[in-house]
Amino acid sequence: MVEAPLHALILAGGESTRLRTGGPKALLDLCGRPLLEHIFEATAGLALASRVLVLGPRHREPIEKWLHGSAHRAWQVVIQEVARGTGDAVSCALEVLPQQGRLLILCGDTPLLTSATLQLLVDQGNAMLTAVVPDPYGLGRIERDEEGALLGIVEQADASEEQQAISEINSGVFVLDIAALRAALQNVTTDNAQGEIYLTDAAVAVLQAHTGATVCLEEEWEQVLGVNDLHELAHVNMLKREELLGEYLAAGVQIDDPANTYIECDVAIGPGTRILPFSVLRRGVKIGRGCEVGPFAHLRAGTVLEDGAQVGDFVETKNAHFGAGAKAKHLSYLGDVQIGAGANIGCGTITANYDGKNKHQTKIGKRAFIGSGSVLIAPVCIGDDATTGAGSVVTANHDVANGATVIGVPAKVFPTKS
Repeated sequence: MVEAPLHALILAGGESTRLRTGGPKALLDLCGRPLLEHIFEATAGLALASRVLVLGPRHREPIEKWLHGSAHRAWQVVIQEVARGTGDAVSCALEVLPQQGRLLILCGDTPLLTSATLQLLVDQGNAMLTAVVPDPYGLGRIERDEEGALLGIVEQADASEEQQAISEINSGVFVLDIAALRAALQNVTTDNAQGEIYLTDAAVAVLQAHTGATVCLEEEWEQVLGVNDLHELAHVNMLKREELLGEYLAAGVQIDDPANTYIECDVAIGPGTRILPFSVLRRGVKIGRGCEVGPFAHLRAGTVLEDGAQVGDFVETKNAHFGAGAKAKHLSYLGDVQIGAGANIGCGTITANYDGKNKHQTKIGKRAFIGSGSVLIAPVCIGDDATTGAGSVVTANHDVANGATVIGVPAKVFPTKS
């Protein structure tokens, strides 16, 4: 028997009014990635025939702009012009989906879902993901009979006092037969407290008619946490940070104070590296083995530390490549710079990389010694084994030769000829 093709649908058409930020919830930053990208990544390992994203008209433009500039352009956007409930949102998506197959339905604000959980759900056929949570307020409750068979999903606004006591909730994640879902949605009414077309009504009908399964998360219930306001975003961010830090610790990275260390997604750190407190490592940073970072270091995108490199307290880097054993230990800004192996960057050094219109690069050679308070105005090259005296200003295009020493403002070769 040939398995029906699997399609993915993410519902992200809300107006994000509870956030009060004015922007779309889908693009809120969570450990260096927009919320929506976390959902995309969770589906990346699935064999998907197509990918559909439902948006509302209010936030369509910024989300589509981000989408087109990302690596996720395969997602087809469908607009739900009027917010009439999740069932209507799915109906909008079905207009561009095939008549046959299975549909994985996800919410755009549940960034902690894992690919392993989604794969487990997909393997069940028609299925629904539920969770047992400590506080089910505001969530749809799962009703079952005495034998545990699914009876229905009751939304908070429609739930009786007895139903509100149920702790098993609907996560909003389903795998449903597309043809059966189309038929079920035609029979869904708006006879409920919110006057909306509930996807849950159609989903239950499909699951009951096709002997659907439920996958219930108990110990890992936090995977289904949604983000509806900034308090929830802060909580989910904390959980994601703890997950990431745990992975680094398990891989041999020494993190002195995980509670006061911020490492985003997609940061590579080699074993034996030590991260000191209050350091911030942004997405895309790459750190080799045996390095040391912090305290109070800020490593931004494009920073690379080869084995044994050190970046110390109150040093900010951006597009900075440190060769093996290179050091910048104190109070420096190093942007758009290549630093050779074994070089030493003195306290207070600044690479002045911006001329008011364009960014330029600084190159610092192997074993170079940059004196405290030096300003290197890009574009400029400091040669191998070269030295700049404390407080020197090396002006743009005035390269320092290998082994030379320069001092002063502007920096000149020392000693000078009479």
